[in-house]
Amino acid sequence: MSDHQKKYRFALVSHSLEVVNIVRKYANPETDDLFITIVGLDDAVTTAKTLIQEGYEVIIGHGGTGGMIAKSIGQPVVNIPTSMLEIVTAILKADNVGSKIGVTSFATEREGFDIIRNVLKMDLQQIVFNSQHELEEGVVKAIDGGVTVIVGGGVSRKIAARHQARSVIIEPGRQIVQEALSQARALAGARRREMEYHERLQTIFKIMDDGMICVDALGRLNFYNQTAESMLGMDLGPYQDQSVSALTDSLGLIDVLASGAKKTDAIIKLQDNELVVNCLPILIDGRVSGAVSLLREGRTIQDIDRKLRERIYRKGFIARHTMADITAESPGMRTLIAKAKKFAQTEAAILICGETGTGKEFLSHALHHISRRKKAPFVAINCAALPETLLESELFGHEEGAFTGAKKGGKIGLFELANHGTIFLDEIGDISPRLQVRFLRVLENKEVMRVGGDKIVPVDVRVISSTHKDLRQEVQAGHFRKDLYYRLAVLRLNIPPLRRRRQDIPELLAPLLKRYKKPLSCITPAMFERIRSYHWPGNIRELNSVMESYLILLGSRGDDERLFLELFEEYGDPTGPPVSQPKMANNATLSPATGGHGDENDARTLAEQMEAHKRNLIRQTLHRCGNNKTLAAKKLGISTNTLWRALKRGPGLFA
Repeated sequence: MSDHQKKYRFALVSHSLEVVNIVRKYANPETDDLFITIVGLDDAVTTAKTLIQEGYEVIIGHGGTGGMIAKSIGQPVVNIPTSMLEIVTAILKADNVGSKIGVTSFATEREGFDIIRNVLKMDLQQIVFNSQHELEEGVVKAIDGGVTVIVGGGVSRKIAARHQARSVIIEPGRQIVQEALSQARALAGARRREMEYHERLQTIFKIMDDGMICVDALGRLNFYNQTAESMLGMDLGPYQDQSVSALTDSLGLIDVLASGAKKTDAIIKLQDNELVVNCLPILIDGRVSGAVSLLREGRTIQDIDRKLRERIYRKGFIARHTMADITAESPGMRTLIAKAKKFAQTEAAILICGETGTGKEFLSHALHHISRRKKAPFVAINCAALPETLLESELFGHEEGAFTGAKKGGKIGLFELANHGTIFLDEIGDISPRLQVRFLRVLENKEVMRVGGDKIVPVDVRVISSTHKDLRQEVQAGHFRKDLYYRLAVLRLNIPPLRRRRQDIPELLAPLLKRYKKPLSCITPAMFERIRSYHWPGNIRELNSVMESYLILLGSRGDDERLFLELFEEYGDPTGPPVSQPKMANNATLSPATGGHGDENDARTLAEQMEAHKRNLIRQTLHRCGNNKTLAAKKLGISTNTLWRALKRGPGLFA
């Protein structure tokens, strides 16, 4: 056994050489490392405490000396008991040397003493004592009263000798001594296992990030770790095994001891440090025998929360577009981007307004990407795409059993997922009046409550919303709350429709041409005029749909104006105004459908506009490629020779 890998360290504290010799005789030298010291009663307790501090595992005593040690220091003490047989044996020996006998007894009268007196028909007197002084007084009094022999331990013998009386030592028997030694070994083994277990716990507690403080049933401090000392800013060593009411009360330990109920997530402030405290009762057989308090610094919890948010970020709640991805060649878009960059650096709510397909969500990604929250989650949801109950559950989360079909274990809502980051609420103008109230509470109080829940969860979220509606008109009509509107529209960005930013069309087409590896020449001047002059009610989304279909169906052909016309008839807005239809190269007609929206380029010929478009596209591509002509040609889908010829035709290109 591991307990026997080294000898047990016993210290025999005795007042009698006879007892020492008997114990030494029955001790096992293979298992017992026995240290012996002979002391008087007054020095016994101090000596025993010193020996414990020096590493002796069990103190062995006998008679009054052992009783006094056990009474003063408790465990680990084994007191060799005195049996009735041993007392009778000593009395019979005393009867041979004297007629009146005094028998010493520590603390209380010996049980059955009257029976011994009556059976032996002897003149016996008990001398009860609690200290060496009382023992000496009792022995002297007994001798003065006619006692001629004292029966007891080594101290009693010395006192009797000083007063010219005879004495007999009560000697423990073999069985009693062996049982006491076995008990000492068992106690030492148990203490070793306890210490080993304690050391393991100490090691665990030392490396814990949480502080830990344990108290017993009386509120006395009996365990703590260094983390707790660091958090509390105090040395707890001097308070070991003492009551520290000011500390235990502030940590909630006193309440837990009194009620037997746990106390969780309490927040206390000590100096400049916020601690989150959880207190639990220690129950043994249903009885509160102590309490433990676990301390965690508020900033540690914030770090854990940040790491969880980073994990969420890695799961895909990220902004995928940047300001550099937004085409902004037109004056209106340049102004918008400049304003957006300033807005992104604030924490204020932003409302993005614009027609369908103008890129409202695209802009929201870009805003988050350059904000101070860019490393935190970006969560987007279309408020018009879900029914009210489902939208509420998605946004605010729900507890288990909140409604039929609710996820087991509950579900975290998007507001919680977006904590410390940004939430984008697309089509905010379509939410119901009931949800408008819940939104307002989130914006005002920065906290949410899950569906079916009863706990408030604080959230730190930057809100960006968008709408294709005129929310001011919705407010006037009573369809949208005025207070919510002003909360959402602290900052406002209006994305112009495509028909008011025609200069951006070439740049908007470039990614499609690159994706399908088509040259710019696949769009003829007549086709470009149609693209430029059409009013695009679906904006960029509609432009991409028409042109992507054209590029896919074009196949290996250089261009196909008839196919282009057919697609416009298929995708075009049937409610658009009637337009003139200029002839195309293949005699097909193509409607400009300007819808009354012209620009400063209308006076130029188609050839001039196409040439300007090509030059502008080449200039922008070269700039983005750092004037690397090979890379620029690759991005434009043309050969390097073609690019060189284009550059030669435009001498003022880099002026």
